Amino acid sequence: MKTVTIKDKTFGERINHDMAGKNPLLLAVLNGSFIFAADLMRELTIPCEISFVKLASYQGTTSTGKVKEVIGINENLAGRTVIIVEDIVETGLTIQQMLESLGTRNPESVHVCTLLLKPEKLQVDINVEYVAISIPNDFILGYGLDYDQQGRNLKDIYTLISDEQVTQNNPNNMKNIVIFGAPGSGKGTQSDLIIEKYGLNHISTGDVLRNEMKNGTPLGQTARQYIDEGKLVPDSLIIDMLAKVYDSFGSEHKGVIFDGFPRTVPQAEALKKMLAERGHEVAAMIELDVPEDELMTRLVKRGLESGRSDDNEETIKKRLDVYHNQTSPLIDWYEKEGLRRPINGLGSLDRIFADICAVIDAI
Repeated sequence: MKTVTIKDKTFGERINHDMAGKNPLLLAVLNGSFIFAADLMRELTIPCEISFVKLASYQGTTSTGKVKEVIGINENLAGRTVIIVEDIVETGLTIQQMLESLGTRNPESVHVCTLLLKPEKLQVDINVEYVAISIPNDFILGYGLDYDQQGRNLKDIYTLISDEQVTQNNPNNMKNIVIFGAPGSGKGTQSDLIIEKYGLNHISTGDVLRNEMKNGTPLGQTARQYIDEGKLVPDSLIIDMLAKVYDSFGSEHKGVIFDGFPRTVPQAEALKKMLAERGHEVAAMIELDVPEDELMTRLVKRGLESGRSDDNEETIKKRLDVYHNQTSPLIDWYEKEGLRRPINGLGSLDRIFADICAVIDAI
């Protein structure tokens, strides 16, 4: 949910209009409503007063069904206009008890104002005149609302999701991962280990492109035309190929490692859109961070062992320059998405893999 700082001027304006000339007493219910009550007071331009009452009705995420007044009302309410200020109205039992209690003190009128209302949970017929937001029947916290006294200081309001709900929403706990790193960072080796442990699928852009062209598919034939003309294969065509392979895994696979894609911000945005169309997302971008001098040493050694002509110092330097120039904005993009998980790529294979596993296990 969005931040719930009271910015809807019509909410305060309604109370200003309705209560003009009445000097209402705002009776804020503690603990949850203290932030809302403070913000509400700042929106009121009419003379008004505020006091507090504390009631207990919650334990954990479940209402106990019993409402007990903890701190009573000390003000003389006879002839006063009273506005009960609540953080949330659910069953309405708390408000009903307050209305009954206040009625014995002979106020001129009593009104109810709440930040949040759960219409589906109301068990009693009460008039909640001022409602900032109506919400579904979820347990929430933040902006003064708590879970066993935790979370009141959060600036936004969050829905608290149980492990059971997570399982229901995502029965396979799908973990789509972008593995990221410069040539020689160990992406291939670590991808194989991830696949073996977690049973994820693997999509390598280069392999997909070669297979499509080898098999003479319509996508492969189109890609071949671009390559024969000395042009880059468009991102849209690449994403279509990846989508075709991705869909071949079915709708309930455990996840996919994307290797070699994306390489640019537009490609990352295209991948995000493709997955979103299927109700999926990237769970993490795992970045293998290896110093350039180490990358150079690894690639030169690999060239000597494999005989690859492109693994010489001059060519390697150019490849690393291209990598850094192209991928720096992409790293920043994933950082802003909150998905970047840098891994120290120096050290033993087992230690690096353990760090990767810690990231995957946490998502």
